[in-house]
Amino acid sequence: MTEIIKKLINLLGEEKVKFSQEYFEKYGIDWYKEIEPDPTAIVFPKNENDLKKIVLFAEKENQKLVISGGRTGLCGGATAANKEIVVSLEKMNDMKWISEKNQVVCQAGAITDNVKSFVAENGRLLPISLASSSSSSIGGNVATNAAGSKFIMYGSTKDHVSKIKVMLADGEMLSLKKEIKKDATGPNLMELFFGSEGVLGIIYEVTFNTCEQPKYLENILIRANELDSVKKHVLSPEIKINISSVEYWDENCQKLLGDDPESTYFIIVELSSNSEEEINLCLETLAEKNINISLLNSKQSDEIWSKREDLPVGLASMGAYKMDISLPLETLENFLKEIKQLSADEIFSFGHLGDGNIHINIVSKNKQDELVSEVYSLLKAHNGSPSAEHGIGQRKKEIWSKFEDYQDKYKLLQTLKKSMDPKNILSPKVFFE
Repeated sequence: MTEIIKKLINLLGEEKVKFSQEYFEKYGIDWYKEIEPDPTAIVFPKNENDLKKIVLFAEKENQKLVISGGRTGLCGGATAANKEIVVSLEKMNDMKWISEKNQVVCQAGAITDNVKSFVAENGRLLPISLASSSSSSIGGNVATNAAGSKFIMYGSTKDHVSKIKVMLADGEMLSLKKEIKKDATGPNLMELFFGSEGVLGIIYEVTFNTCEQPKYLENILIRANELDSVKKHVLSPEIKINISSVEYWDENCQKLLGDDPESTYFIIVELSSNSEEEINLCLETLAEKNINISLLNSKQSDEIWSKREDLPVGLASMGAYKMDISLPLETLENFLKEIKQLSADEIFSFGHLGDGNIHINIVSKNKQDELVSEVYSLLKAHNGSPSAEHGIGQRKKEIWSKFEDYQDKYKLLQTLKKSMDPKNILSPKVFFE
């Protein structure tokens, strides 16, 4: 037992401090497995007072902290590889409902699906739709500004946040809100923490606005050999207004899921509305288009969405190198054709067709690094983003120098970090060297 661990136990009690290898392997790393975990200890605060004690201890002892939620990230943002203290927020998972505002207030460690179910029990919808929602935490969703399959209708996590409480590196708790749409009291400083991945502060509590549950849902399947005509018809204004999700996967993914590809792309579209007439009008309009379209019953819809959720798991088991990128919709078709020319059999792609966010998965024993580099080169040529929804973490720090458009952003981020966390206590290896 090290001196630091003894001090932590004296500070928090034995129940809230763990330092066995079993805990290190579970809590010291996220879903990105290419970084070996090497934490000093795992601590489990249960309330604001506990969290403040930990932060002030870290500042006094010059100990680095890594913030841990559901650990579903794919970029090493929650991995402690340099003797950091891991601050697991999983014990901070309280929720409450504010009926007069249709809002849910939840602590950062609450699991996404639990919050969504709690909201549904109150007759409302929290439209954060992620493949990892059974494990991901609310604080992690905010800290990475997670998006997911329903972005096209509902936006990303930040679009539903009304208020957050954040603890800074000096132990001060800030309460920031944006509840009135027309508010010119300076910049919306909540924005600093959306996507900040724990480097500027620790998300402690989040208040979400919720949405009305749609009364009608329909799912349709489209098979296509090219995407431009599908985008033209499906994403036309009169259809898009009722689309909550548009997902696709390519031939390689179809084979991985056990299907015999009938076309290059397999596309599922979810329509949602409070008006049955609107849904029927969308279906009638699409039926008139020159596309291969099928209306799915509830059983078929459940099976196909289950396959979509199985895709990342199956590719992970194959050791895929996962790239999370986004492109302008007008360049997406050409980009996908060009990456297939790099390697037709070793590149699997799927993703959110409605907003240009695609997930490139490279399964190659001999050419992985080469293919990754070539994909990034094509991405730059098409004016795309190297991280659409998974963040930067420790894994993608090279993009600051490789993508010139992000270098000024990086400089400003460094200035903010030095100002808000001068001792570099919080998530010191995320974003920065």
